Amino acid sequence: MALLPLALAGAVPLLASPSSPDTLSFARTLSEQHDHRAAALEYRRAALEERSPVQQAACLWMAAYEYGHSRRWDQAEQCLVHVETVAPNLENEVYLLRGELSASRRRFREALFYWESLVESDRPLAFRRYAARKGASAALALKKWDRVSALLANDPDPPPHAQTALAEYEKGKDKNPVVGGLLGMVPGLGYAYSGEYGNGLRSLLLNALCIWGIVEFADREQWAGVALVGFAELTVYSGSVYGGVDAAVRYNERRLARVQNAVEGNARFEPVLPALPILKLSFSF
Repeated sequence: MALLPLALAGAVPLLASPSSPDTLSFARTLSEQHDHRAAALEYRRAALEERSPVQQAACLWMAAYEYGHSRRWDQAEQCLVHVETVAPNLENEVYLLRGELSASRRRFREALFYWESLVESDRPLAFRRYAARKGASAALALKKWDRVSALLANDPDPPPHAQTALAEYEKGKDKNPVVGGLLGMVPGLGYAYSGEYGNGLRSLLLNALCIWGIVEFADREQWAGVALVGFAELTVYSGSVYGGVDAAVRYNERRLARVQNAVEGNARFEPVLPALPILKLSFSF
């Protein structure tokens, strides 16, 4: 797997005062331990100690990266706004992280904007390749078929199974949640419609068991039992209907996830922690 380290920061002024080695070392340790929230706080503290705008921006970018992993979206965005103010030349890196954050929040329109910006010809190759794959994945989620191929064309070495997966996806069909719900009125049939035969069988058996219980209690004129089991049957039967809807939604999500995984391949990036406070990324495809 090829690694493409890219320096995200330029030369450091000779008179710059570096951040405390202890602060930065502690932040790196927290990153390695996946204590993302604490790491973000330490990187922000390191940024306050920096006089070099480039290194300050690198620490703030790392803080945004860690905030993203801890799903603290607002704090991540605040850090990236500061990065843009301190080091406007880091547009590629800011767009890269914003695309990741937007995709993680399932804001695929926002993510697509950043990925399409990064595939422009003047961007570094590793950024273009990564954005091409991620952008195609976001376009798939938005059903923007024309943009999928256009984005993948910016990757000179796309994932080997991407086109096959795309062709199979276009040939297939999503399940209709409304149809799933209507079929769910027959216990188990809604699940079976979406291929969840195990859930369908369980639904059928539970409904049958409840109906048997109602009949048995009614024969014995034990009306409290009829009321109790009847309430259980109402719950189970409602679950069959709603389950048919949910099963269709899950089917569609699995189908989309398979083709997205094929399109993205093994594309990923991560910061090179030992290089800090000079920020570098390693891309792998």
